[in-house]
Amino acid sequence: MTQELKAGLPLAEQIIAGHLAGEDGPVEPGRLVTVRPDRVYVQDGNAPTIAKLYEQHGFTTVFDPERVSFVFDHSVLVADVSMADRMKEAEVFAARLGVDVRSRGEGISHVLAAELGWFALGTLVLGSDSHTCVGGAFGSLGLGMGASDITAAMVTGTTWLKVPETVEVRLTGTPERGARARDVLLTLLNEQGEEPFLYRSVEFNGPWPRSLSGDASASLASLGVELGAKCVFVPDEAGTIPTGATAGLREISFDISGLQPVVSLPHLPAKIAPLSDAAGTPIDYVFIGSCTNSRLEDLAEAAATVDGHRVRFGTQLVVTPGSLRVYRQAMRAGYIDTLLSAGAVITPPGCGACVGTQGPLPARGDNVLSTMNRNFRGRMGNPEANIYLSSPVVAAITALLGAIPAVEDLV
Repeated sequence: MTQELKAGLPLAEQIIAGHLAGEDGPVEPGRLVTVRPDRVYVQDGNAPTIAKLYEQHGFTTVFDPERVSFVFDHSVLVADVSMADRMKEAEVFAARLGVDVRSRGEGISHVLAAELGWFALGTLVLGSDSHTCVGGAFGSLGLGMGASDITAAMVTGTTWLKVPETVEVRLTGTPERGARARDVLLTLLNEQGEEPFLYRSVEFNGPWPRSLSGDASASLASLGVELGAKCVFVPDEAGTIPTGATAGLREISFDISGLQPVVSLPHLPAKIAPLSDAAGTPIDYVFIGSCTNSRLEDLAEAAATVDGHRVRFGTQLVVTPGSLRVYRQAMRAGYIDTLLSAGAVITPPGCGACVGTQGPLPARGDNVLSTMNRNFRGRMGNPEANIYLSSPVVAAITALLGAIPAVEDLV
C-alpha cells in the first residue's frame, strides 16, 4: 500500500508504523515488531533453498500469490549443469505455488521492482537479496532477508524486525563533474567506516542528493548495504521523500565539495583510490551492469563515451541492461547500436556477470573493472581475478584505453 510520508519523522519508523500486524504501542528504535509486507520477492539463486525449507516444514501455500514474486535474474544464461538443475527446480517450485513469475531475460529483481511499482512510496518490501535496499530511492522500505525469513513471510504474510535507529547523512557541496553517486557513497564508506551505519536507517539529505536523477538515486541506494545499513532513503526534488529535518536524529555531515571519481581496489568496495592514483592499471575485462549501474542513464553515458571509438584489442567490454524495458529504451535511443559498433558484447537483461553464476567469466590473473556493487575475491566466479569497481563513464573509457583512465581523460 502507498503511504504519504511526513517531514520531521524518521521514514523507516513511519513505514513500519503503517504496516504493524495488529500491534499497539510506539514504534521506536530497538523495539521488536511484527509487520505485514506489501510484497515479497525471491531471486532464483536462493529459490531452491526456500523450496527445501517448504518441504522440510510441510508448507504448500503462500499468503497471497499475487503479492509473492519469483524473479529469474541471477542465472539467465546458465552454462553449468548443476546450476541448470537448480533453475529447473526453482521453476517447478514457483509453478507449484502459483505465484507471480518474472522469467529469465525480464531483468534484475530490484530494477523490475521499481518499474512494476512494487517500490511505491511508503511500501514495505522484502526481497531475498541484500540489495533490496534500492527501494529507498523510491520512498519504499526495502529489506533484504535470508531464506528462512523469506520463507516465513511467504507463508504467513508477516515478518518480525527490530526498528532501526535513524541517522541523517547531510551532504554539503557538489562533487567534481566526473564524479557520480557511487563515488560519493564509496568515499563516505571509506572515510566513516561501517560503524555509524550498522543496522541503521540512513536518510541522505542536502541539495546534491535532492538533485539526483531517479537512476542516480537508485545507484546510490543500491550501495546502502555496503555501508552496513538496514535501509537507506534518498530525497527527491519534488519532496515526496522528505528526508532530514528530524529533531534529535544522529547527524553526520559530509562535505563532498570537489570530490573526485574513485576506483575500488581488489578485494573490498571500501578500499578506494582516487582515479588519478589508479590511472594506468591495465584492464582485461570491463563489465557495465548490475543493480547498481544498469539503468538507461548508465547505458546512455557508456554509449556517449565510446561513440565513434573502438574497444581496445585485448580488453573485452560486456554490457548487461538491467531490464527488458531498459534494453528496449536503449535500442530506441540508439545506445545499443553505438555500443555494438564500438565492440561491446550485449547480454540479455539480468544480473549478468556480477555474481559469477554465468559468463563471461574472467580468466586467471585478469584485471576486471566493473560497475557492480561488490568486488570480493571470487565475486565474478574466479578467485584468481582482480576486480576493480568504478562508474560507467570510467568503465567505458577504460574499455577504449585498455587501462584505468586519468581524470583528464574524462573531459
